Amino acid sequence: MKKIALLAICAMFSNSLLSQQWDGPLNLTDPISRNGKVNIGPTNGNSLVNVGGHLRLAYFQENLFAGSDSPRLYFGYKSVRGNLSADSFFTIQYLNDDQNGMTPSTNPGLYIFPSFESGSLAGTIEDGHKIFYASYINGKIGMGTNAINNSSGDGYRLFVKDGIKTEKVKVEIAASNGWADYVFQEDYKLMPLKDLQTYITDKGHLPEVPTTEEAIANGIELKEMNILLLKKVEELTLYTLQQQKNIDEQNARIEMLEKKVNTSK
Repeated sequence: MKKIALLAICAMFSNSLLSQQWDGPLNLTDPISRNGKVNIGPTNGNSLVNVGGHLRLAYFQENLFAGSDSPRLYFGYKSVRGNLSADSFFTIQYLNDDQNGMTPSTNPGLYIFPSFESGSLAGTIEDGHKIFYASYINGKIGMGTNAINNSSGDGYRLFVKDGIKTEKVKVEIAASNGWADYVFQEDYKLMPLKDLQTYITDKGHLPEVPTTEEAIANGIELKEMNILLLKKVEELTLYTLQQQKNIDEQNARIEMLEKKVNTSK
């Protein structure tokens, strides 16, 4: 009898303790709430939820369409705030763009985007969800695009659609021979102007410079193009100095001839 009474007291105490900690039905399906902080693991922080260890957000089931079952974090407001409408959120979410939820995805990864609660995320990813994309396949980063996992992106880490506005860009030069000052070395062979004229007439562009068609098809590497343009400027400087030397020599001959004419009179 004493054991039964003790068990009854423990059950009452546990229910009383649970009711003090959480509000809501005592079952496994209905939501419960808590006004105080929640500490998970060996931690005691000042936030409402404090986790002392790893926090994992994962699919509830395997082979699901990307969408409501995909793990996500919301940041935003439930009510109207300033110029933001009700239920205005910014979302961090892992998404696949599988067409059937079973085949390997071409662009799986972590997306950061304004929330579109009414839109279906199954199938292809909408443009609005491509503000920031971190590829699960290779760790590359896309801003405004997730089309970064193809062979044309090999050798690159960051992809930005629609342009970049910044105050400063610094490009590292790996070695001294990567710059174009070798043009000023004494053993550098400058193309004769006559041959350069023939090349331009035949090809329609400067030597080594890509054609319009090549630039459109392949784009241009800014570092390589800047080095190439510097090389052409330095070659132009040599041509100018060469022409000035010829002019000075011609002027000297003219002065000499004029002196001979004047002395012979």
